[in-house]
Amino acid sequence: MTNPRPIPEVLPTSENASDGILVVLFPGLGPQSFGPRRGTLFDNSVDHGQTLERFCAWFDVWGIPVHRVRGSETAFEKSFFAAEWPADPAVYAGAHGPQMVSKIAARTKELALVLKERRPRLVIFLSCYLWQAANHPDALEILKPIIGNPLETGRRITSERLAAYVQPWEKCTFLALPQPSKNTTERYVLSLAAGVQSTLTQARTAAPTCADPLLAQAAEHLIYDRAASIRSIAAHLHIDTKRAEKLFDQLVCKD
Repeated sequence: MTNPRPIPEVLPTSENASDGILVVLFPGLGPQSFGPRRGTLFDNSVDHGQTLERFCAWFDVWGIPVHRVRGSETAFEKSFFAAEWPADPAVYAGAHGPQMVSKIAARTKELALVLKERRPRLVIFLSCYLWQAANHPDALEILKPIIGNPLETGRRITSERLAAYVQPWEKCTFLALPQPSKNTTERYVLSLAAGVQSTLTQARTAAPTCADPLLAQAAEHLIYDRAASIRSIAAHLHIDTKRAEKLFDQLVCKD
């Protein structure tokens, strides 16, 4: 039996320092060896392990283009980062499936530290058991001061047997996907496309309070990538690109 390996640290960027996209996965799913080089989660010159590699490949199936060559990254790719939870796989040793949930929930403080430090807008769990652990009553008490309360219990985004869920919270959104495996066939991954695309759109930067109705409408068409957001705003509001760029800059401007 091979020893579990940690995943390499994703390159810190201004885009993932806050309001980014956190990918949470079980510990020990990294590559068997890796060097000191760091990159974005999608950088194909860095071995992040088979699980994250398969996850990155899903974006092509979803019709979401990602730049995987170093130096070509956009704000979208730079917004991702990853964390293993719980840190020690011994926490759930001997447990299987639903039995793991309460054991992982007992280590919620580890997840809370990441959420408090990085304040991601979207959290993608690569296992529904991890998502269930974050919704465990013991976990809710710890997460509430950081990300507020869940606004829903979770809505399925596929009709396939293997479940996947989206769950909005007061200060972020949870997206629960299965861990990539032989069961996550291309057909299954394709069934998630509409739900994932919608989640990325809905987990947009919140519109500021203002009297400009066009600005409020523009907020409805924000997604993570700047260029895609501008195209979406221009197309839906029937305005030119320059006007869409100004609206985008107003919406994402931070003090």
